[in-house]
Amino acid sequence: MAKVRHGVAGEPITHSLSPILTSIVHAHLAANESISKLPDLKGVAVVPSSGIENALAWGYAGTLPETPDWDLVGSPLGKFRGNTLLERAVKASMKIENADERLPTCSPPNKSQEKTPSHGHEEVWMSLTSPLKHQLSMAAVKYMGNSMESSSVNTLRWDGRTWWAATTDGEGLLMVVETFGHETGGVLGIIGGGGTARSTAASWCSRGGKINQLGGRRVLDEDGPWEFCDENPDLTIDFENEGGDISIKYNSMEGDIEERLQYLSQNPDGRWLLCAQHLLSWAKLWNPSNADKLPSLALLLHRLVACEVHLK
Repeated sequence: MAKVRHGVAGEPITHSLSPILTSIVHAHLAANESISKLPDLKGVAVVPSSGIENALAWGYAGTLPETPDWDLVGSPLGKFRGNTLLERAVKASMKIENADERLPTCSPPNKSQEKTPSHGHEEVWMSLTSPLKHQLSMAAVKYMGNSMESSSVNTLRWDGRTWWAATTDGEGLLMVVETFGHETGGVLGIIGGGGTARSTAASWCSRGGKINQLGGRRVLDEDGPWEFCDENPDLTIDFENEGGDISIKYNSMEGDIEERLQYLSQNPDGRWLLCAQHLLSWAKLWNPSNADKLPSLALLLHRLVACEVHLK
């Protein structure tokens, strides 16, 4: 059977919830007896790295000079304690078969319409976060969608021969926008110009919308795949601080599952975006042949919350 390793790379990174999401989605698909071509999940890892070269080096070697503690368990992933605690949390979350009715719902992601890599015997899937999203060289990878034009890559796949790159930040954010009842295609006010902002601007404008740059320490380039305007925004997103209509950040939560779900049912916390991005990474690049069998956004969020509570 084909095998895959998943790593989430960036700095800081030891707080990341991506190892949970990868494990939940894989467990969800593995429980479906009709599914084929699902690689065995060999392991998940957090990869502290401020340079893309170090992240890719982990992809090739599968090891780190020093394995960091994962904040959610206080010990390294890849070691017995960390792996066991994660496995128990995911197993407990899989008992949840339907999303809480309070959580808003949306349409599931579609699989990629582009050519995607064939399955390799030993694959590597990676999630990239700051400051790595713009660091890839054009010669190093095959780009999908508008990830090259927007200079924003958050998803990688090594098929045994080639690195493939995609961005799911923008589409993921649009999923959250629609989930919480907002329309796309109007004027989006943006504060900031980093990787997630660039991906979002490109996706927003691909649906006929326009961007009003409202400032930020970093701003969007003038010649990117987006269109600027000075009109009043219908929706505002702050990519540098807390605030705006949709949050891109998530912080530690308190309370039991019920309290957390009640909060998340009414607030577009960054967990919504993280789950949406992750589902799109599976559908667009990692395992598009099973895109129609992925869990819903609401179900994935519900299970993520259950895992967080279990680990705490």
